[in-house]
Amino acid sequence: MKDTWKEKRWYNVFAPDMFGKQNLGEIVSSDPKNLMGRTMMTSLRDLTGDFSKTHVKLYFKINDVQGENAYTEFKQHELLRSYIRSQTRRNNTKLDNILDLRTKDGAKLRVTVTAIAPRRMQNSQSDAVNALIRSHMAEAASQMEMVPFIQEMILGKITSDIYKSAKKIYPIRRIEVVKVKKLK
Repeated sequence: MKDTWKEKRWYNVFAPDMFGKQNLGEIVSSDPKNLMGRTMMTSLRDLTGDFSKTHVKLYFKINDVQGENAYTEFKQHELLRSYIRSQTRRNNTKLDNILDLRTKDGAKLRVTVTAIAPRRMQNSQSDAVNALIRSHMAEAASQMEMVPFIQEMILGKITSDIYKSAKKIYPIRRIEVVKVKKLK
């Protein structure tokens, strides 16, 4: 009986340029071709060292292997469900928006944005906040390329702009980009 484990090698996996090509960890494989398409998951805390970002998960897809190194591309970003549940309480209003956006460089992204209000909202107010979120996200996507757009969503710059505008309509407690997925 042949021991296949001895034929396997360890490969270092690196994040894309937008995250500073940081080391995501190691992965084992007998053939570098088997690494192509595999997905690695890490938290934003692991990449930045910021403990307040433990609830942010990032997914990267291996798209290139050179020697002992595997390089990735951005695949998906999402917040933990437990974090979103902890933000929502009884008698709150939670508005979910799922948007298909195209960036300036032609990349297609599916973005889920959630707004949480401390009390029940009237339908006209929730419609106005949803329209504001949709228009602001579409405008921001059309003016930026994919990499800076994703960085600003993950760091919360775009949602803070939406939050400032939405507070004029209704006292929103929080606006979060729950999920960003790169479409083909």
